[in-house]
Amino acid sequence: MSEAPEHRRSGIERRRKPVSYLIAALLLALLVFTKAANFGSVQHVVLEQFGFILVFVAVLGRIWCTLYIAGRKNKQLCTVGPYEICRNPLYLFSFVGLFGIVVAAGSILLAILSAAAYLVYYHGVIRGEEQRLAAIFGADFARYVAATPRFWPKWKISGNATVLHVDSRIFTRSLLEVIWFLFLVVFIEIVEVVKSKDLLSTIVLPF
Repeated sequence: MSEAPEHRRSGIERRRKPVSYLIAALLLALLVFTKAANFGSVQHVVLEQFGFILVFVAVLGRIWCTLYIAGRKNKQLCTVGPYEICRNPLYLFSFVGLFGIVVAAGSILLAILSAAAYLVYYHGVIRGEEQRLAAIFGADFARYVAATPRFWPKWKISGNATVLHVDSRIFTRSLLEVIWFLFLVVFIEIVEVVKSKDLLSTIVLPF
């Protein structure tokens, strides 16, 4: 069944995935053909390990979210589990994963720029989604907005037990998006080896 006109996704929502893929491709190119001035130093190694920790936090977080939302988006207003700490935990954990990948590549400069670009673009995406959810869920969504932050989380949840019914097909399909983060960890490691052997011409960034 198609959504009613007032419930249709906004233009920025419909373009979210292709725009995200394009930005990701550009970012990967930057990660390949640039390196920070501290490449190979102890600081670089520490940043790399910290970045990988963030990536695994993002993977676990997105799996947690998927358990609650997969197959129920736009049908049922989810306000428990990860959706109790903020209204957009999937985007939050994606942000953590993106930041982790770029930090693991060793460039603080690129990490700051990519984080800023993500926050600016997804602010518009989230605003578009909120308008649609408000039209679908009405007063329930208004109460949820009043009690739960949009993006930056509150670290307090009720802890009440929740019974979940998960569609295994949708859940499995959602997990494929998470696997990309793990592939990127391997990709970063391969790029590190190539750079250490000076097999690529790279632009040196100040930090």
